[in-house]
Amino acid sequence: MKTQTGLHVQALDIVAASRCAPLAHAVDFSLRPGDRLGVIGRNGAGKSTLLRQIAGLLPLAGMGACVALDGQPLHALQAERLARLRAFMPAQPRDRFSLPVAALLELSQPRPDTMAARDVLQRVDAWELRDRDVLALSAGERQRVALAQALAQDCPLLLLDEPVAFQDPGHQALVGAVLRQLNDRIVVFCGHDVNWVAQQATHVLGLGLHGQEQAWFFAPGDTAWQVQRLQQVYGCGWSQLHDAHGHRAWFAA
Repeated sequence: MKTQTGLHVQALDIVAASRCAPLAHAVDFSLRPGDRLGVIGRNGAGKSTLLRQIAGLLPLAGMGACVALDGQPLHALQAERLARLRAFMPAQPRDRFSLPVAALLELSQPRPDTMAARDVLQRVDAWELRDRDVLALSAGERQRVALAQALAQDCPLLLLDEPVAFQDPGHQALVGAVLRQLNDRIVVFCGHDVNWVAQQATHVLGLGLHGQEQAWFFAPGDTAWQVQRLQQVYGCGWSQLHDAHGHRAWFAA
């Protein structure tokens, strides 16, 4: 039997500990290297929970639920093997110890590699932070360092929770450019800025659809962005604008 390549999520219920019913039921999607899945939804819709379930940090839920990478069910793997396949970046890293950024990057790698650590810090405009105490960083600086930590693990699957949280527009554009260059990896990321997600995502997963039994949709990026879908996801009105060059933007009414 030919091994399936890519990430396959099957029949997954997104379940939060504080809820009796699933936030979304029987979620299914498949991604291949070079795909970037943008996950959108209101606060509490299950975006972070989904990333943690894929990462193996929360148990799977749902009849027949499975998350597999290149045919390997991730929840059946030992922790060391799992750590080599996927990297998870939380929305708000919480540091408990004083440590220079450069040392933190080396601890994030399977084997300390100073040159590789320097490369990823430079890519996210954080090289100048290398000697700074991680506890002294601003929220935006710490988030870019967290992205560098995920990149430094050199895993085929990146799970990024709000990678542009706390970022100014210039750094939002920089992070987007970094993600678009990851043609050999699968990237799943959450975001609240609809227009930024639309620029980066090859596919979209919308969670929390009002009036829908399964409460989710999955679609390629070129067909996902519809005013009606945004209204279902966020429970408010939306408008779409076009400029003279054909660029689109969406605004909550």
